[in-house]
Amino acid sequence: MRIGLDARSLFMTRPRGTGRNLRDAYQVLPRLAPQWDFFLYHQRQAAREQKHVAELAENPNVSLRRIDMPGDRFDLWFQVRLPLAAWRDRLDLLHAPANAAPLLCPVPLVVTVHDLIPLTVDGEATSTQRRRFEAGIRRAVGRAEHIITPSAATRAALCERFAAPLERVTVIPWAADAGVRRVLDESEAAQRESQVDLLRRRYGLRAGWLLNFSGASLRKNAERLLSAFARIPSEQRRRAPLVLVGCEPAEFRNQLTTLAEQLGIGADCHALGFVPHAELPWFLEGARAVLLPSLREGFGLPLLDAFAADRPVLSSRDDALAEVAGPAAEYCDATDVESIAAAITGVLDERRATELVRLGRVRRESYSWRATASALRQVYARCAAREARTRRRARALEAT
Repeated sequence: MRIGLDARSLFMTRPRGTGRNLRDAYQVLPRLAPQWDFFLYHQRQAAREQKHVAELAENPNVSLRRIDMPGDRFDLWFQVRLPLAAWRDRLDLLHAPANAAPLLCPVPLVVTVHDLIPLTVDGEATSTQRRRFEAGIRRAVGRAEHIITPSAATRAALCERFAAPLERVTVIPWAADAGVRRVLDESEAAQRESQVDLLRRRYGLRAGWLLNFSGASLRKNAERLLSAFARIPSEQRRRAPLVLVGCEPAEFRNQLTTLAEQLGIGADCHALGFVPHAELPWFLEGARAVLLPSLREGFGLPLLDAFAADRPVLSSRDDALAEVAGPAAEYCDATDVESIAAAITGVLDERRATELVRLGRVRRESYSWRATASALRQVYARCAAREARTRRRARALEAT
């Protein structure tokens, strides 16, 4: 069987959510289906010096396909160039992993819908972006053989809002960043301490920080988190400073820094931009806890990364986050600053933190990249088989 993947996010210089997920899943999937051929389509020169690209290229059944669209406008790479490549490569199935389906596709299509956040959270998208996003979802529901969501919460929202048939939507959860656990497990205690100390000096941090994965999106709730942090006792702030990573663009970082100064917590709060992926294990290793008081998420990967690093977590009661964390989180009302502050105090309590780490270890066993890859393989096989049956019936009818 010949499987194609829109792998643009995987080949980004700094892969984020979708790209990192695809990287980890496709490290496993080709080995689970050695008799299949996988075609990974991208737009940029494959940076083979990047470890994850080099590892993918080593698989004998994986082909990296660079396809270009000169003067690419109006999303023509996705709408025209990718479907054309899928047809020319005689794919049995194409996987579009980013919330949309092309207008026309000559091969069976599987689409991943991560969330409906641009349509359900105010301020997440302009009216034009909302229209485009909704059009992509409607095409996915109408034209895809099957849809994948990372959480039952997203599947429920998709079926309710877009009347997607439940039997055509499969929940396939992601797992923790594969590199985090591997790096930490392979590192001796002295090496861990050295790496964390190096990170601390590089960014001017104090040890034992509270880690938040942030961003300019309002749903990340950074401003309420700062206000909540200002409400906990100053002694706790000094022992556990707040570190927010991923605060881009620079204007947003400056806004957070200004707000922290106004709240009187400037000395205990650090807003950082994007940090190298290789530093993720050490940010987690040096953290006392991971805080994720988001207003809305489609899944909640930072929770699993925290579990992989044996760190307690604070989470909002968002449906998708609660689905991932289960009992292994200190929960808060993301719209209530006092509730967030109380949860921060709770996660800093040593007895409670120890219990959360124990629960997190249990919880992380429910998520693995092998399980994710196996579920993807089953969906691919089922869709390709259904399409083959349809074609056989069509040929039989033509022959009568």
